[in-house]
Amino acid sequence: MTNLAPEAARPLTIAVTSGKGGVGKSQLVASLAIELSRQNTRVLLVDADVGCGNLDVLLNVSPARDLRAVLRGEAEPEDVLTMAQVGEFSLPLLPAPMATREGSDLAAGEQLAIVDAVDRVGAGYDVILIDTGAGVSRNPMLFGAAADRIIVLTTPEPTSIRDAYAAIKVLHQAHGVDRFELVVNQAAGIADGKRVYARLLAVVERFLPVHVGLLGVLPSDERVVRSVRARQPTSFAYPASSYAQAVRQLVPRVLAPAVKRSAGGVRFFARPGG
Repeated sequence: MTNLAPEAARPLTIAVTSGKGGVGKSQLVASLAIELSRQNTRVLLVDADVGCGNLDVLLNVSPARDLRAVLRGEAEPEDVLTMAQVGEFSLPLLPAPMATREGSDLAAGEQLAIVDAVDRVGAGYDVILIDTGAGVSRNPMLFGAAADRIIVLTTPEPTSIRDAYAAIKVLHQAHGVDRFELVVNQAAGIADGKRVYARLLAVVERFLPVHVGLLGVLPSDERVVRSVRARQPTSFAYPASSYAQAVRQLVPRVLAPAVKRSAGGVRFFARPGG
């Protein structure tokens, strides 16, 4: 078991979000889960990408039921917990709710029901990784703000950087979040990642009273595409790849004690019994 900070009697919740889809968020969540598991950290995966969740596809598992069954009152959270077996690693997953004919937006009560489901199932874990879904709509923003730490994922593409800023802005203005951690994916190298960080930080510091730190840089690696097609996390399929090594370097950083951010609004494990 990983030794977390003394105050972390409850699980550490980490949300991975992005302003733009297709930046590699689910791959990062899955690979980070593998790397944490290598260090005997008990990890729970939560796919909160309503209607578009694909952690189950990436982990090559077919859940019998998902969180939509919980929202409908047809199942308890424990009933939809799905075990994805990736080699020697057993990764528990709460699968994303499927979309309905009304779309993917959840009502406020449904959002709270998912937070409650995570609280109920996640109490026995060390780390909970939440794949929030992309964009700045209500679902990904609330699930991001509910976590202890928020990782914003971007790529060097100008549109991705702009959308990462949009996510930070909405999370701050709508939920009072004041601390973020940036991961730059698909970078040409460390220097490229640092340039992306500097570009984003220049805009953030001009317009928003928040702190954004650079958590890490993930290189562009063709083995990521291969592993996605094979329905495996890159850290499992290609553990010696440059991508897997970069994810491995994130582990001590995400487990290290962090300066507490503003605690407002809905939070995981914030209510009595959570």
